[in-house]
Amino acid sequence: MELGITGKVALITGASRGLGRAIARELGREGAKLSICARGAEALQEAAAELKSAGCNVVAAALDVTDAGAARKWIDQTLMNFGAVDILVNNAGGARPGALAELSDSSWRDSFALNFFAPVALSRMCAAEMEKRGEGSIINISSIYGRESGGPLTYNSSKAALISFTKMLARELAPKKIRVNSIAPGSIIYPGGTWEAVFKSNPVFEKDFIAHDLPGGRLGRPEEVAYAVVMLASPRASWITGACIPVDGAQGRSLI
Repeated sequence: MELGITGKVALITGASRGLGRAIARELGREGAKLSICARGAEALQEAAAELKSAGCNVVAAALDVTDAGAARKWIDQTLMNFGAVDILVNNAGGARPGALAELSDSSWRDSFALNFFAPVALSRMCAAEMEKRGEGSIINISSIYGRESGGPLTYNSSKAALISFTKMLARELAPKKIRVNSIAPGSIIYPGGTWEAVFKSNPVFEKDFIAHDLPGGRLGRPEEVAYAVVMLASPRASWITGACIPVDGAQGRSLI
């Protein structure tokens, strides 16, 4: 099926590894022009080289998305190279673990800065460019632990806020033909990721976790989340906006 993504300009945050890298790869395979960013310059350049070797048109910028000035420069760089912004994937995120009494105010601020306020700022900047094009798609990567209880306290709270923001922004931008959706991945495993490290240190926990939490008998793979992103980014999903789509192999227990 022709998805209508060929030639579209897609910005992906946190694209040096894991979900972000897989998302960039799959959007590139569909013919999108890619602008990727991440904090680690070396890993980002490796990702860019991989994408270029696969025939993708890609620019890469090492930056911290919580720095609004740096984010603005990245968007300007994208416009200079490709002339437009059509798709934004807010993928960069992370957790600050700890119980309430253990978490400092700065831990809360850092978590919300990365998981919530950076997507808000990037959405604001990119929506202005999408409006010039008469359409666009913003996809926020949340978590099943933004839909229901689970995960670190700061992570659950900030990812829930991201889902709420997505719904309200979708309603605001719908008249401008800019669609806004979120994806809620379950536990995803990939080389160098958190789950790989946890399971290597505790194989007994791995078996117990899969037996109790994952009906499919395994963790998800980055490309399985990426396929959902590609679908939502496509004009074929023209009537899907304001949605939060779990990609979790039935790991989540939310009824909605």
